[in-house]
Amino acid sequence: MTGRDDRGRFAPGNPYAAQGGQVRATKLSPDRRRAIARLGFLAFVDRYFAGDRTAAAVWLGRLGAWAADQTFVGSPIYKPDVYRHPGPLRRPEGRRP
Repeated sequence: MTGRDDRGRFAPGNPYAAQGGQVRATKLSPDRRRAIARLGFLAFVDRYFAGDRTAAAVWLGRLGAWAADQTFVGSPIYKPDVYRHPGPLRRPEGRRP
């Protein structure tokens, strides 16, 4: 059993594991959640932007604007290419995976 459906996608797993994770998450204080999120953001910045927080914030802002713009595709107010996708993330040269 590979844990995938006929199309190769991951099939639903153990529902009790997901419930357990949600219960653990609800027990975290807001301060602890912020601390965890900050650590994740700093690791993201270090990994893909060589520690440049401003570049990471700009990239994330552009990605958010592009994603919001995509909600209007097909509507009468959609204007193509107002916001362009900022491009894929690339690790700086010489950085290990």
